[in-house]
Amino acid sequence: MITNDPTVSPPATTAAPTGAVAPTPVATEAATSTSTSEPLVTPLSAPTATLEAPQTKAAKLAQPEAAAVGANTTTLSAFFNELSFMPEENTSTYDRALFEHWIDADGNGCDTRQEVLAAESQVDVSYSSGCTIIAGQWYSRYDGATWTNPSDVDVDHLVPLQEAWQSGAWRWSPELRAAYANDLGYQRSLEAVTDEVNQSKGAQDPATWIPTLEQCGYAVDWVSVKWRWNLTADNSEHAALNSLVNGTSCGSTVVERPTKMDTTGSTFTGWPLYKIVYDSTIYELVTNPDGATQTPLPLSYEKWRDVYNFQTPTPAATDFVKYPWSPTVYAVTFWPGGENYWMWTPLSFHQWQTAGYPTPRNAGWIKGSYYYKWGTNSGELFVEGADGVNHKLTYQEWADSGYRSFQERHAEGFAALTWAPEMARMTNLYTQSGRPLGYAEWQEEAFPTPQRMQRIPGDSFYKDCGSSTIWYAGPGMNRPVSLQEWQAAGSPNPTVRNAPCGSTTPPPPSQPARPADVDCSDFTYQYQAQAWYNHYYPYYGDVANLDGIDNDGRVCESLP
Repeated sequence: MITNDPTVSPPATTAAPTGAVAPTPVATEAATSTSTSEPLVTPLSAPTATLEAPQTKAAKLAQPEAAAVGANTTTLSAFFNELSFMPEENTSTYDRALFEHWIDADGNGCDTRQEVLAAESQVDVSYSSGCTIIAGQWYSRYDGATWTNPSDVDVDHLVPLQEAWQSGAWRWSPELRAAYANDLGYQRSLEAVTDEVNQSKGAQDPATWIPTLEQCGYAVDWVSVKWRWNLTADNSEHAALNSLVNGTSCGSTVVERPTKMDTTGSTFTGWPLYKIVYDSTIYELVTNPDGATQTPLPLSYEKWRDVYNFQTPTPAATDFVKYPWSPTVYAVTFWPGGENYWMWTPLSFHQWQTAGYPTPRNAGWIKGSYYYKWGTNSGELFVEGADGVNHKLTYQEWADSGYRSFQERHAEGFAALTWAPEMARMTNLYTQSGRPLGYAEWQEEAFPTPQRMQRIPGDSFYKDCGSSTIWYAGPGMNRPVSLQEWQAAGSPNPTVRNAPCGSTTPPPPSQPARPADVDCSDFTYQYQAQAWYNHYYPYYGDVANLDGIDNDGRVCESLP
């Protein structure tokens, strides 16, 4: 908290190091009219020139209850009711960099933090090079702690910067925000406090944080700073302060009104407004703290009414596109900054209708598209659009996309036997795990060409003892085969099950032992369950009932 001592120069009893810059007088609200320093922002009226003897912090922060109410004083209860109460705005656009601090406003070599530390130290401070304070004594009013090392002390914005932003500072110019963040013109705006306590406070208002000590003084400070800078208070903040101000004797505290700052002349008048043609949303095109990029933010009705006075927005530059092979129409809004900043929206029929049924043009690339190749045919390239529609690309279509990079799905693909019509979707080529592939799924995947082979590693032929029927078991099917199919497969010798016929002796060593009971929860991935099923099915059927009720040969379909 700034004292009314008009200077913060190192005292004569403190030896400044060689080369140190002695701070010059700083303009405060209590500075005399002969001061040559100027406040950061021109007040609406000049402050009264008064000087006070140094006091303790508690004494400086609250007037005695018996003090008379004068022309420039009021009770805290009445003062509190002079605040404007309304919901906070722009809660998502705050950035601490929007408030430049700490600065050396008067050019005396000391930034705002050093000025506050020098003014609030209870003893003469010591300096190192320039205006860097290395020792002093600071009393933290929030927790009653006393510190001698400045590294243990934060200079707190009584009303935090983020709270100020949401309470009206978002409208201000950068210069006005810098003035607020470095307000040396009013003793309640900035205060040296214990660093951990300040970090605990963060950006909270009295609805969620108030110090353990000096709560009435804190309420006086909060109301005073908000009133001085024309900042609003929201409902929860109002309720918390009201219980303290009007629910205790604190409300009768006599408060001297600070100089009220003119926050209108430099007030920000608004960002460019744009409207999307396919819906009713209006966007503010907000310039980011880097000054170079912009972000479109949806504008609330209340802000459009109260801040922009129902200003007519400009139609945002929007194009309508689609892939030739998909019915989905996308709107792409060209926000500034290039491709990464464009906004893509798959349109509903209502949105397309609202836009006036625009005829979309065919696009070579649409954001959200996924390009890939299967492990069984590296010569084919596919794309899956954001709408989930798959398509096998021609070379020209890939060129039209700008030769987008693609993912090699080495472990997955499609296989088919040279002697049978069935196909298999290979879920893991390394373990030769797969499942039958139906026509509808093959069509949905855009008809990838399967890798054809006489035998799929891990498949088998088998027959029951005493039967001439030969069965095939593999990823794509499990069925009897004809003589011609068996011959085309190379006439493999089938495994005989249940031999010798009618015997109750254990199966031959080539047949696995009957497995223990399992269910789908015993597997992490579907291909693991499928491999287990394929291994035991020729001998025991679907002994674990992994195929459920559809009997399509694909088990545990809920697994990834």
